[in-house]
Amino acid sequence: MSTSVITIANTAGGSGKTTLAHALSVAFIEYGKKVLLIDLDPRAFLTFRVGRENSRRSFSDFLQGAIKVEDLDSHSERFDFISSDSRSGFGYSEIELRSLITSLPKDYDLIVIDTPSDVNAGLVAALKIADLVLIPYSQSVHQYRGIEQIQKLAPDAKKSLLRIGDETDVASQFNQWNHLDGRCSRASEITQAELTAESVLTTAKGSQIAREIRESAYSVLEELGLA
Repeated sequence: MSTSVITIANTAGGSGKTTLAHALSVAFIEYGKKVLLIDLDPRAFLTFRVGRENSRRSFSDFLQGAIKVEDLDSHSERFDFISSDSRSGFGYSEIELRSLITSLPKDYDLIVIDTPSDVNAGLVAALKIADLVLIPYSQSVHQYRGIEQIQKLAPDAKKSLLRIGDETDVASQFNQWNHLDGRCSRASEITQAELTAESVLTTAKGSQIAREIRESAYSVLEELGLA
């Protein structure tokens, strides 16, 4: 079975994509999938979030061949992880990123990529190699602009939107897009989880938001034919 690549992206800040990348990776593991999570944001928020800041096994090191793929870092929540550094969003192409992905061990079911909000080479490459581009958003003009930018950067990529927030209805300007079933609410449990190196699925595994993330993860698996 081939590996599926999920790129999580929105050029609008504050969309929740980094938190979602982490939590979905854990949910996929709960569904029996083997997962690699990659941080491609040079600001390295996800790398800090999962407790891997200042790692000597960064994405740039892997890309340059300084670290072997067999040396992938494992997290306590059972996903493998490639951390970011200040060089991670720049200086490589879609071909180079695809080459790195194909050189990884073949038994990953899913590779989840967290991307920067800024438009750079890393974001464009990650969009183009994705089997699914997942776009988290809240209902604001700023977020709508971010979705449109992703569409322009990768018009041919398969895309699904995931609503973040407590609104009961989807605003009309978002109706044209394909949506995953369900949504993820904004919950205090996420803020509490951010004080640790673990996701809300671990720190508050019985909470409503944890259930919502699991449901969203299952919808992603359905989209990819992996459910």
